Amino acid sequence: MSSPVVITALAVRTAGRPDTFSAAPEADAAVLDVPYVARVPELREDTAFPDDRKGSLAAAVLAELLPAIPEARRGLWLGTGLSSLTPDELQRDLYPHLRNGGFDRASLARDLDPTHPAPRRHEPDRVTRVLAERLGASRHETNFSACAAAAQSIAAAARAVARGDVDVALAGGHDSMLHPLGYLSFVVLGALSPTRGRPFDRHRDGFLIGEGAALLQLEREEDARARGAPILARFLGAGSSVDAYNVTAPHPEGRGAALAMRRALRDAGLAPADIEYVNAHGTGTPVGDLAESIAIHEVLGDVPTTSFKGAFGHCIAAAGAVELAWCIRGIAEGLAFGTVGCEEVDPALRCHVQTANVPRAPRVLLSNSFGFGGQNCALIVGKA
Repeated sequence: MSSPVVITALAVRTAGRPDTFSAAPEADAAVLDVPYVARVPELREDTAFPDDRKGSLAAAVLAELLPAIPEARRGLWLGTGLSSLTPDELQRDLYPHLRNGGFDRASLARDLDPTHPAPRRHEPDRVTRVLAERLGASRHETNFSACAAAAQSIAAAARAVARGDVDVALAGGHDSMLHPLGYLSFVVLGALSPTRGRPFDRHRDGFLIGEGAALLQLEREEDARARGAPILARFLGAGSSVDAYNVTAPHPEGRGAALAMRRALRDAGLAPADIEYVNAHGTGTPVGDLAESIAIHEVLGDVPTTSFKGAFGHCIAAAGAVELAWCIRGIAEGLAFGTVGCEEVDPALRCHVQTANVPRAPRVLLSNSFGFGGQNCALIVGKA
């Protein structure tokens, strides 16, 4: 990068802390045999996003940061997930196009014609546009790369700041799959645990579904120091890859994950031994955790590795932002968080799983985010 980039502020909303189990039963989810969900408490519905929790989550973190953002050229980079559809909305949208038990593609194509206004819930960048206007952003981008979306947005924003495209960037993600279609999608895929999330545990059987949002404020170090802004962390590098091995499963040897981590190291100008802590994607699925452990060991060796998803769930498109934000908060608290839900580490795993909090903040950490379709992103940050 042409100019050092630092993180000077952040806001994060999750169901709880990374070191506390924060899930609870929910009636709608229980019908589909999903016993626990991690819901953000006391979320006020934003007037621009009625019945859309992911929109309200994004608005909440922006509102927290907005009063202190300096007057400058501002940009917004936001990762987002699938639209929040209720069964009634799905019926209204799709049933008119059913013919003889199948979709009438011509009818559906006419409905999706660019000249036909799409329902607002089907526009992935709608939340970004609304929040960019509130921010007064001269530039905004939306990333839709599944569970890697927020991490990809942070990487893109950091590069834009370093190039001088904007002076201050807010970057992160938001998502909520806590609605019937969200539950059903993951149940059909067999990705949810029938009990609770246990990343890296030998008895892991799927992930805990959650929701959340986070925004990081990124600016050039020289600008931050000139205005006396507190520096929470230094953004050091990012790496991405697409392994395209399977729609929903990673390569069993974690090849795409390893490539993303190697590229992040190269971007940061660091050696594997410089990484002191890894926040793994660590969903708690049998295949995913094993593949990631192989990749981490291959690239970084025996580095302490943790996952937050057993605590406040998998935040899907927001995961990369909320987890990196909590890593940075951990640095401020002098902590390297452990892995909630992991009681008996699977001996087949190759990485060094950290199950409990360690009262020593890492100087340099790497955070992984991997999405369906093999979309991988690794971010590296350092202590201020």
